[in-house]
Amino acid sequence: MGAKKKAGGDKKKKEGDEEDQSMENFLKFIKKKWVEFMPEGTKMSKIILSYKEKFEEDGDEMKKLHMWEELGWPGVKAITEALKMAA
Repeated sequence: MGAKKKAGGDKKKKEGDEEDQSMENFLKFIKKKWVEFMPEGTKMSKIILSYKEKFEEDGDEMKKLHMWEELGWPGVKAITEALKMAA
């Protein structure tokens, strides 16, 4: 009999070979969650938009998130939900 194949195919991926898409996912999910939790017509946080622009221009990923804008519980909820979904 032949050798058993692992579920998922023959390709072996070493740890760290996969491209990290957590920043892209966060930016995608934050748009949805912002609309879901924030009051209608509330503009996206300038800080998050600056991270988005920096990522799109340079590919720089967010290592820290410093918020100095008042977001209230809806803004914090939107950010934390988007971070959980992106991880």
